[in-house]
Amino acid sequence: MIKKIAISTLGIVMACSMWPLGAGAAAGIFPSGGGIKTVGQSFTVTVSASGGTFNAFQGTISVSGPVSVLSVNAGSADTWMSRPSNGGTFSGALLGRTASSLIIATLSLKGTSAGSGSVSVSGVSLLNGATTVSNSGGSTSFTIQKAPDLPGAVTVASETHPDQNQAYEATTIKLSWDKASGVDAFSYLLDQVADTTPPAKSTSSEITVSYENQAVGTYYFHIRAHKADGWGGTTHFKITIKEPEPKIDETLEKPSEIEVIKADSFENNVTDGTVSGIIIKGKVTAGFDALVKLTPAPTLPEGKVLTITSDAMTGNFEYLIDFPISSGFYKLIVQGQKVKVLTPESDLVRFEISQREGGTIEYINDDDADESAVAPLVKGSFLQKKYSVMNYLIVTLILAVLTLGIIEFVKFLKRRGNPHLA
Repeated sequence: MIKKIAISTLGIVMACSMWPLGAGAAAGIFPSGGGIKTVGQSFTVTVSASGGTFNAFQGTISVSGPVSVLSVNAGSADTWMSRPSNGGTFSGALLGRTASSLIIATLSLKGTSAGSGSVSVSGVSLLNGATTVSNSGGSTSFTIQKAPDLPGAVTVASETHPDQNQAYEATTIKLSWDKASGVDAFSYLLDQVADTTPPAKSTSSEITVSYENQAVGTYYFHIRAHKADGWGGTTHFKITIKEPEPKIDETLEKPSEIEVIKADSFENNVTDGTVSGIIIKGKVTAGFDALVKLTPAPTLPEGKVLTITSDAMTGNFEYLIDFPISSGFYKLIVQGQKVKVLTPESDLVRFEISQREGGTIEYINDDDADESAVAPLVKGSFLQKKYSVMNYLIVTLILAVLTLGIIEFVKFLKRRGNPHLA
């Protein structure tokens, strides 16, 4: 058994030693590239020498078919007697060296119409000194197909959320879009991701869709169209749903019994023209917050709001202004609110906070209302300056009259004492 194995192994080694050492790809100059392209598409074809050892080469490159030749770039020969071109003979050499592979030329082509064509190399001579290495050439083919007729971007509109940069209260999203000629289906979906691509599967051929009972948040509608040649690009449409604004329930009573009174903690600061310790009281729908609206609006300390919750049983409320506000004329309106429900507004109340007599609050009826006095009269205000100037002018006028009277009286006395002075 051992003898038989040894004989077999020797046979394999002898057989391998008899295989040609130089066996491999055939030598020559061949083009590569091509394949299936579309009208308008650019592509390249490379012409290379390979398969043997050489230092000189020549041949002819020919391009046929529905393409335009954009360029023919010569390869890395050391010298060119004739550079590669379409339809012309090229001839080049390597100086002081040989090569077993070399790029002869790179052709840039562009499909112009549907059809087939090729790039071929003929008249080949691949030399190593005076020895001919190969005369083989070859060709590569290509097919130019019509570019696919794909649909363009779909134009989306929404009657419920028309502006993608605005938020709307509507929780039902209604969308519509155009349908171009040749479109036979749409793929679409709604999610909360900005750049989703719908699957390459028909959702519907309709041009409208509605999504009901959507929660507050930001959504994106993604859609693309399909034609016989394939799917088009995706359109993304943004929808934002916001919290609903409070709305007035006209069936509710408007706030009533509104009063503005001094609190026990009332303070009258004449120096800076402010007061504090004022109570605004009244009645709203039971359990509602009372929204106090003053014009002009006072400056609120940090954390303060002009809102107070009414009594859950009676609806009575009292809001204490325990921070300084300017004395002067005010307009007051109260409105009730509970979550997103508002009552109608109260009747307008006009009043004046005066610093006279230690500080008083007086109501102003429609007959007494002075529309010019809509701003509080605070220290240093225009009205105070106006009154100060008027007082100054009056005093100046009185002093001037008194001075003139005294001068005339002196003249009178002098004339009586010395008639010649008259």
